[in-house]
Amino acid sequence: MKKAVLFDVDGTLLDAYDFIFEAVKYTLLFHNHPYPADKKIKQAMGKSLVEFYKVLFPRADPLILAQTHHKFQHDKFHQVKPFPKASETLQKLKSEGFLIAAVSNRTREGLKHSLKLAEIFDYFNLIVSAEDVTNPKPHKEHLLFALREFKVKPANAFMVGDTDNDIQAGKNAGTKTVGVTYGFLGNSIKDYNPDFVIDKIEELLKVLK
Repeated sequence: MKKAVLFDVDGTLLDAYDFIFEAVKYTLLFHNHPYPADKKIKQAMGKSLVEFYKVLFPRADPLILAQTHHKFQHDKFHQVKPFPKASETLQKLKSEGFLIAAVSNRTREGLKHSLKLAEIFDYFNLIVSAEDVTNPKPHKEHLLFALREFKVKPANAFMVGDTDNDIQAGKNAGTKTVGVTYGFLGNSIKDYNPDFVIDKIEELLKVLK
């Protein structure tokens, strides 16, 4: 029986905190917007970049804010690093026969570039980016796209992520869900009732057994 693990990337496999939040700070300063409260930022995390800025500043043009954000990040991909044991965990999953997909609301080019710089790109059987779907997470489309490609039933798949969008996407698609506490929402990920919660990425191996 084939099984699949679907990973969110930023905040789950890659520590992208500085990469994202330096760009957010720059973008808001550039366009003379105040820095929002942490609660507001948490509500927006995990969404596509345009949707992220829609949540933060509904009256602003989110496309312009997203463009500024992307331009700032253009030469800063080196800031993104894999979390400890991420590579070893992916290698172990691969060796045990799991099909592995990255399912991210990020753009394909930036996503692939980050995964290659982090030296974990080759572990993935499939990359599903913002360009591959009409409806981003928390919609189920990212996940169902991957599962169709893998020919794996949702009941035999796990969605692993650090935001409410990841957990909701998994629930919408009918997969099991794993929330990580070391990502952008921290322990607040528990509020969204994932099937499993892990504090370190390597703990995923116990969950899958």
